Amino acid sequence: MKQFLAQKLETQIPERENYGGLSHMSTPDEKLIGFLKKNFKFPSNNLTEISDFIIRDYELEKIIYDLPKIITNELDYNQISLDFMKETDPNEKILEIIIYSQLKDEIMLKKEDLISDGIIDNYPKPMNEYIILVESYDR
Repeated sequence: MKQFLAQKLETQIPERENYGGLSHMSTPDEKLIGFLKKNFKFPSNNLTEISDFIIRDYELEKIIYDLPKIITNELDYNQISLDFMKETDPNEKILEIIIYSQLKDEIMLKKEDLISDGIIDNYPKPMNEYIILVESYDR
């Protein structure tokens, strides 16, 4: 009986040179960075800093992943940019999400409120702060 058990265990252990492990899987940071590059612009070229800020807050990360779909449901847009607000203390970071659209000003404000309210109503409050703005797209 012992001999059978030893054989079974031996066949379950992969040979070292054939085992690839988890080295080919992407890390969550790589996945987020790829998603951010594909869907957002970074006026300050601070992609790594912004991804670090987002990845530390699970609720904010969910919002960011869903944001292009949320925005598309409310308005047509040209691009979305992510940056940190310049008007705040450098130690207190607030993620500034700017949606660029060609809507009229009064409609942009209404859409900005709809998007913000929808996120507040449908997502738990993130730990990190963010602000959503809809601005006119200038070519």
